[in-house]
Amino acid sequence: MPFAELGDARIHYRLEGPEAAPVVVFSNSLGADYAMWNPQAASLADKFRILRYDTRGHGQSSLTRGPYSIDQLAKDVVNLLDSLDLTRVHFCGLSMGGMIGMWLAVHVRERVDKLILC
Repeated sequence: MPFAELGDARIHYRLEGPEAAPVVVFSNSLGADYAMWNPQAASLADKFRILRYDTRGHGQSSLTRGPYSIDQLAKDVVNLLDSLDLTRVHFCGLSMGGMIGMWLAVHVRERVDKLILC
């Protein structure tokens, strides 16, 4: 699986689905990794481009010096989107991922088409 080098963090991600399709980003909860979204990705990958990633300090992403903040974790998402040339996405987050989504909707609302909070 690919990694994005984003400043002091190495973020593990998986991008799949039709290149021309709308992008849905799935953000994991505390203590989980992107695999928690496997069933949703399998159901949606034929109609959407699916981006799943391991939040900093989770899964295969780097464990950097803490403490972490929602601001920092959300900026990781913005930087990941930039590195993949993704300008506007649907964002789905569970728990901590939902807080990241709320930050994105407030601070970079032009990047978020739809926001799904779980």
